Formats: sequence, C-alpha cells, structure tokens
Amino acid sequence: MPDGQRYLWTARTVTRHGGGWGAPGKTFAIGLGCEIRHASRLVYSDGLDLDNRAAATPIGMGCRACERLDCTQRAMPPVGRTLAVDENENTGSFVPYARQDERTG
Repeated sequence: MPDGQRYLWTARTVTRHGGGWGAPGKTFAIGLGCEIRHASRLVYSDGLDLDNRAAATPIGMGCRACERLDCTQRAMPPVGRTLAVDENENTGSFVPYARQDERTG
C-alpha cells in the first residue's frame, strides 16, 4: 500500500444466477484481507514467507485511487489523469495504452 502497510489478501469470484430461464447472472469479486501481523492466524498464509518483503506483490486500492503507474493490471487511469489510446502505437507494456503525460512526440 502507498503508506507502507502490508496486508495478506485472498480473492475469488462468486456468480449468482437469478431470475428465470435465460436471465443473466451476476459475478462479483470478493476480497478478504488482514494486516500482515495477523496473517499467520489464517489458513491462507500456510507456506507463505510473511517476513519476505520481496515476495510481496504490490497492489493498490483500485485503479482510480492507485498512483502505481507501472501496474500491468491497470484498467483505468488514476483520478485527474487521462489515457492516450492509439491503436498504431506500441506502448511496450502489457496494457494497450499510455497515460497522456507519458506519450512521446
């Protein structure tokens, strides 16, 4: 997290089918986390080296609030920034766009 706090997170998706035949279902992403100091009490931490900071995967609080601009999973720009989408330009990253402030030429 930006403030240096560390958490153990686990997540999964849950799909609920409702209504009658052919009615669309809804899929939700559920995340559960706790501060790393409590993580050893969770079964999900079995086999994890909780003291190894290098083993952690940095995550943010959601794309709109997260300032981690090098994130390969970014789905939208942080608040106050725009994306520069150009189908003819290779950004050299996982995501097919660049931020407006990092475009070349």
